[in-house]
Amino acid sequence: MLRKQLTEYLSRGSPGLLEFFNIYCTLIYETDCLTLLFTTPSKLYHIFTAHFKGDVISADHAFTILFLKPLAHILGREDIVRELLDYAKTSRDKEFTRLLLDYRDSSIKS
Repeated sequence: MLRKQLTEYLSRGSPGLLEFFNIYCTLIYETDCLTLLFTTPSKLYHIFTAHFKGDVISADHAFTILFLKPLAHILGREDIVRELLDYAKTSRDKEFTRLLLDYRDSSIKS
């Protein structure tokens, strides 16, 4: 459900951008961006750093704007963006996905 909501949000807010990065993801990791985001976000972050030729500031900004802020907005938790970015940058994929699941589950119960 979170994946579907994010896809719809991105399609409305940034038409074509998800498809653009899906090309990168498919060429490098043979899967789409959202699968990487929800399973191994560090790999998706790596694609951003490669795309921006190692410019971490630009990669951080683009990754945050395209994926993390929309996720946080959907979950109603704008305060987790920096934490999610830190997890993705430091290859702490399990912590990233656990945080999403925890907030998704708590938003469903509310």
